Amino acid sequence: MAKKMISRLSVLTVLIVFLTACSKTSEYTNVIPADASVVASINLKSLASKAGLNDKENETAKQKVLEALKSGMNAATFQQLEKVMKNPSESGIDIESPFYVFSSSSFPYPAIVGKVSNEDNLHTSLDVMTKEQICQPVSEADGYSFTTMNGILLAFNNSTVMIVTVNGTSQTDKAKKGITDLMKQTADNSIVKCGAFQKMEQQKSDVNFFASMKTIPATYRSQASMGLPAEVKPEDITLVGGLNFEKGKIALKSENYTENDAVKALLKKQMESFGKTNGTFAKYFPASTLTFLNIGVKGEGLYNLLSENKEFRNTISIAKADEVKELFGSFNGDISAGLINVTRNIAPTFMLYADVKNGNALEALYKNKQSLGMKRGEDIIQLGKDEYVYKAKGMNIFYGIKDKQMYATNDELLYKNVGKAADKSIKDAPYASDMKGKNIFVAINADAILDLTVVKMVAGFGGQEVKTYIELANKVSYLSMSSEGEISEIDLCLKDKDVNALKQIVDFAKQFAGM
Repeated sequence: MAKKMISRLSVLTVLIVFLTACSKTSEYTNVIPADASVVASINLKSLASKAGLNDKENETAKQKVLEALKSGMNAATFQQLEKVMKNPSESGIDIESPFYVFSSSSFPYPAIVGKVSNEDNLHTSLDVMTKEQICQPVSEADGYSFTTMNGILLAFNNSTVMIVTVNGTSQTDKAKKGITDLMKQTADNSIVKCGAFQKMEQQKSDVNFFASMKTIPATYRSQASMGLPAEVKPEDITLVGGLNFEKGKIALKSENYTENDAVKALLKKQMESFGKTNGTFAKYFPASTLTFLNIGVKGEGLYNLLSENKEFRNTISIAKADEVKELFGSFNGDISAGLINVTRNIAPTFMLYADVKNGNALEALYKNKQSLGMKRGEDIIQLGKDEYVYKAKGMNIFYGIKDKQMYATNDELLYKNVGKAADKSIKDAPYASDMKGKNIFVAINADAILDLTVVKMVAGFGGQEVKTYIELANKVSYLSMSSEGEISEIDLCLKDKDVNALKQIVDFAKQFAGM
């Protein structure tokens, strides 16, 4: 009985694996509805290779599994399973081609779409699953064949296979009707003609995707559009990108896509508000900085962009408009901020530097402090020329201008050493080279965080589960988020730079599972 159950699960696993591959555009993508708001493709062949599943050690393990299953199933079933495991194309699915996952209001069921390479082989594979009582016998519908298994409806014709999750008979009947319509679609009335989809298809990542702002509930979309020009609508913006596994790194890249000229103009103005960072202040921050932020700002451009926002204009009174404009205009160059330390006893220590033209804005802030609405116990005190401290209960924030560089910190020692380079600075950090030329760059230093006393304390009392998480985190060097022109990128960088990140994850999972 146990062997028979294992054999059923094995057959199902093999079929599911090979029914979740991906590829380039082909006629089978015509079944994806034109109103699909989210579409993703997953190149399973690439992922399998990067995970090391084709390595010799795994081939040996695969052979051992086959030998173990041989006595638990009949000869015909074993022969088909062996064919599929040795040559996945025998499943009837084209593993060189794409599989797509999509979300659509017109077809509201979780669905995967793939390409059929050989309909007869797919029938054979499903017949094996039927004999093992994994699925129902294949039946015929209007223009396609189908079978069901444990809440899954699998439908296919000579070019396309769809795997749809359904709940109950009524959903199954509705889904089958929807599949009939989708199977008859042409490129002209499918997602294929969508510009965002075509842009997605140009990506060369392991996982490609696009997501329209239409997926966000209308209430939140209306909040996001507050103050924007009437011709700029969030639903006209689509995020297009790709997830890629590389040696020592997992990279997620994305960019905004739109066909609305007003949105294009707004996005262009946003880019013009930021310049390339110079790394001016990196030498002032220790390499052990927990989180580091670096932004290249063009203050006047940023003010002009914000001044087009109705909410911003309503917030700034006419009397204060010139002062606010001068404040923004004084920033021209890098703004760098860092979270230096975190303890249980005091507020997190931070440091900030910014390139400024002059100290006029800070002086005006001090002279008009009575209009800031500060509460009892709060005050701004001038310590010297362009030197101030904001005092509140249990906290002091020192700020000022030195050599046309604005600074702010809540640590008195850092204040006394403003403008002095750290012995070992951000310039020596593993992400230093990644910052160059970016408009925005943020790095979270995993090593420095794990070295915190408070983290070590939690790890010491957290038990085996926390110990496992810490062990996994120890493989991470840093997490970075950056923007360069139209491209935004999130990178999870590992300490081992020589082995593909996906293989490292798989190997850790094997170790955790005792395999």
